[in-house]
Amino acid sequence: MIVMDPHRMTQVFLNLLINAVRYTPSGGEITVTAERVEAGNGKPARMRITIADTGPGIEPEHLPFIFDRFYRTEAARTRNSGGMGLGLAIAKQFVLAHSGSIEAASSPGRGTAFIVELPAE
Repeated sequence: MIVMDPHRMTQVFLNLLINAVRYTPSGGEITVTAERVEAGNGKPARMRITIADTGPGIEPEHLPFIFDRFYRTEAARTRNSGGMGLGLAIAKQFVLAHSGSIEAASSPGRGTAFIVELPAE
């Protein structure tokens, strides 16, 4: 069980899913997984939700900044995808407000995974 504001966390996961759909080419794949992670050492368990795609990926030099307000990679700027570069910044703040964490792992040309961890009871 996870204690959370369902409206805010819906915004987080919708943002991540919409981004995955936006950047995954036709015939690509989007995978959503959820798993309970036991922390050990007296720390509480966490729920890890991963949204991974087989899109173009994000270049390593952009990864440290993708959760910054108004930041968009060059690839995102060249697409007619709209957006102002706020979605990931808002998602991060909502996840942090739930005592969670969010991170991205990416391989250019192979895809991106967003990993959200939230405290679980």
